[in-house]
Amino acid sequence: MGKFKLKDQLAGIAALIAAIVAIGGGFVKYGEVMTRLDVLSEQTGPDLTPLAKIIGDNQKMISDNISGISDNAKTSAVLEKEIELLKLQIEEIKVSTSNPLSN
Repeated sequence: MGKFKLKDQLAGIAALIAAIVAIGGGFVKYGEVMTRLDVLSEQTGPDLTPLAKIIGDNQKMISDNISGISDNAKTSAVLEKEIELLKLQIEEIKVSTSNPLSN
């Protein structure tokens, strides 16, 4: 029949060992990936509550400032009209005091 050569048997054994090592390496990598996934799934995100409070406070401050600007603009318009009225009244007083017959 056929003779088994030692070289052929060693090559077969080496191929079998290489296959076992490759499969074992795959299982090791799979274990590492699963461990990393477990670690990542246990982690939580940062607490954003203080940041959200700061943002809310800043929005309130900005809206207060905007309404304050609006109030200032209204007040300024009223004061300008009052100044205009006072100037007209001063002109009337000047005219009435400069006319000697106005008594």
